[in-house]
Amino acid sequence: MYNVSMKNVSAEIRLDRVARFYDAFNFFIERFASRRRKEILRQAKGNILEVGVGTESSLKDYPPNEQMVAVDTSQEMLRRAEEKLKNYNGKIELCRGDVRNLFFKDETFDTVFTSWVFCSVTDPVKGLMEARRVLKKEGKLLMLEHVKSRNMALGYLRHRSNLLVARLGVGNINRDTVENLREAGFQIKQERNLAYDLVKAIVAVKRS
Repeated sequence: MYNVSMKNVSAEIRLDRVARFYDAFNFFIERFASRRRKEILRQAKGNILEVGVGTESSLKDYPPNEQMVAVDTSQEMLRRAEEKLKNYNGKIELCRGDVRNLFFKDETFDTVFTSWVFCSVTDPVKGLMEARRVLKKEGKLLMLEHVKSRNMALGYLRHRSNLLVARLGVGNINRDTVENLREAGFQIKQERNLAYDLVKAIVAVKRS
């Protein structure tokens, strides 16, 4: 198992504490999340990197016999994820790591996948640039993410709810992820609204 020193210790400790009730907290939204993951993961090919794997709730949604590496900043999340590995018919390596400073060589992966992750990344553009770096030239970035709404009313409600989310230390669910992708050097190939325009499925590739 890889290991890497973490700079954001407070965030790591918070995630370790959340890990013990993470699955229970997400129980009611997992049906929605699981269906969407299965849809977008049909495009996952070759060597796969999942960023922010958490307790490995996504495991059941991958096609069988895939080869992948899954990273998370929280050791406790990874410990709980490891308990689920026996339920998957494929090869998975769990690693402790930070998307803002990945320890893989350039152009290592054919697919990078994220699911509700970049709301909690302190510097999302830097994280996306790292994801781009480790992707092969023909590789894809597959994302399911909370994003900033373009609708005035929904945008206001999202802004208000985001204040509570930020106070709880969860992250920022009001980011312009599509624009962040472009800034990080990606080209958007697919962009689909899943819950109005508050949640999106995004497929991106390296911009040539």
